Amino acid sequence: MSLKKLACVGDSITFGYEIPEENKWTKLLEEKLKIEVLNFGINGDTTNGMLSRFNKVLEEHPTHILITGGTNDLWYGLKDEEIVANINAMVRHAKHENIECFVGIPIPFLNLNEPNLVDEDYAECVRSFQARLIKFCRLKELPYIDFSKGMKKQHFMNDGLHPNILGQEIMVNSAEKVLKNWF
Repeated sequence: MSLKKLACVGDSITFGYEIPEENKWTKLLEEKLKIEVLNFGINGDTTNGMLSRFNKVLEEHPTHILITGGTNDLWYGLKDEEIVANINAMVRHAKHENIECFVGIPIPFLNLNEPNLVDEDYAECVRSFQARLIKFCRLKELPYIDFSKGMKKQHFMNDGLHPNILGQEIMVNSAEKVLKNWF
């Protein structure tokens, strides 16, 4: 293992919901890049929750941080601006500590008939947020990983939200393409 350490902060997509440890994309990334990868994903977490526990992430002294979140926020009806503001706050905090930061663009939601808790088209909210987050990353010149690239129906569990083992492989490949230049 190198001296570089990547902390991945996020929700169930980062955590690897219902995936065996050895098949989680974060574990696979650790093996591929030969770096230490810390998984700070929590099932059901929002960017508010991620921001409130960000100091615990920093206590692990990562050299790099990957922030991926927002889909649970959207489920509860939060607007893109608030979610991006939370991500920006984490990025700024990491940069203040001289930690290189990456942003993960969330995967899509494939259950096209399910509204969120405030009766909005959840799949459309996710699509709109993905575009907004990419625009934010480009504006701030932040490297980002688009986890939605290559994700198809067969890469998801039956809920249409969480990646299955095949989806974990797609995610690790997306991450490796960007991160191999940094490690």
